[in-house]
Amino acid sequence: MGLSPYSSPADAGVLCVILVNTAISISMVKDIVRSILKVIGIRVAAFGEEEYSATTSALSDVRGTPSESYMEELRHQTPAIRYDAMCAATGKPHHHQQECSVCLTEFAPDAVINRLPCGHVFHTACVEKWFQYWNFTCPLCRNRMILSP
Repeated sequence: MGLSPYSSPADAGVLCVILVNTAISISMVKDIVRSILKVIGIRVAAFGEEEYSATTSALSDVRGTPSESYMEELRHQTPAIRYDAMCAATGKPHHHQQECSVCLTEFAPDAVINRLPCGHVFHTACVEKWFQYWNFTCPLCRNRMILSP
């Protein structure tokens, strides 16, 4: 029979408990140090985070942004107008303020906006940014933008 380095099986169990407690303590110290560094403005990447960010950036490079001709077609379908001109055309008074549902700011009378086919109104910069993320629906009601072939 082989000789065990432990005098009894209970000693082996105690060793396992000590090893687990040591691993947990090291993990807690690591988290405390990471929190302190975060408070002072130093960001330390978590384990595996570098691989994840590299993968997601590679996927976004493959997907890219919509082609310029597609964006031009969207601009053609929803031409940019001034907010006060839209109010005059629809008969709404200027004091009736609306807000952009993307950036949540009220439209200034001279704001350049787009009115989508569903009737919702957004700042031109906001809705174009929305389209650049391959969202070809209204940001508010999710109605599809119908592009002519």
